[in-house]
Amino acid sequence: MKNLLKVECKRVFSSKVFYFCLGIGAILCIWLLGIQVLEVRTFNQLIQEYGTEKVGLYYPRSLYNSFIGLDYAYLPSTILYTIFPLLVTLPHAMSYYRDKRSGYIKNILIKADKRDYYVAKYLSVFLSGFIVTSIILFFSLWISAICFPAILPEVTTSTYLPASAMAMYVELYYTHPLVYTVVYIFIDAVFYGIIATIALLISSYADNILYVFAGGMILYLITDYITGLVNKREFSPFNFLRPTQISCNAKISIIVAELILLIVLVAVSFLKKEREKDVF
Repeated sequence: MKNLLKVECKRVFSSKVFYFCLGIGAILCIWLLGIQVLEVRTFNQLIQEYGTEKVGLYYPRSLYNSFIGLDYAYLPSTILYTIFPLLVTLPHAMSYYRDKRSGYIKNILIKADKRDYYVAKYLSVFLSGFIVTSIILFFSLWISAICFPAILPEVTTSTYLPASAMAMYVELYYTHPLVYTVVYIFIDAVFYGIIATIALLISSYADNILYVFAGGMILYLITDYITGLVNKREFSPFNFLRPTQISCNAKISIIVAELILLIVLVAVSFLKKEREKDVF
């Protein structure tokens, strides 16, 4: 299985689509940074022209409200967290569907054990989603750190989120914000990696690549819509995966429970169904 996993991971890093998805994420991060830099420049000009007495008190923009995961005011951050399921699915999650359609899987299974191939495929898809998410978010953190100081968040300024005392890890955020940010990036990377694997399960049933590509995204948005209707937004990945926790107070118990549920539904169902199937 180790060799199969190496082959699958090599396919990820040699794919142009992988770098295309990273490019989309980078564009959104740079777009947001440009908006923030212009905002700071405009505000500084107002202060120079009118003084702080007329403009009002100003708490400097910090790394911790400029990072795309902690921005709550501008469009690029919303776009990124909306399309993340697509960005993590596109690089490698549809490869199993293509392997079946092209007959490539038959050549593999002549030389390899079924179980090893399917486990390697599942792990490689998860890792591709994990890596795409991590690189995009750490890239945003890096470019934000270049432009803005790492000033501790000040809750009284109303320019930092999470602001609720009930938010997950809120004390960590206001005392060690970098640790909070890195922990949340890890949570996002794991969850979006699992979301990418949904395409594998859909590939077992659907004969349309659009269903495979968009299935995780559709489930992601439907869950958000339903939880909004019943006023249970803390159960929506679209909400609890945003480090701002702007629409809900995330709960680690719910995040872990949904992770386990997805792993059981996707990994167990996919591996069981495909191992029993005769690919020939």
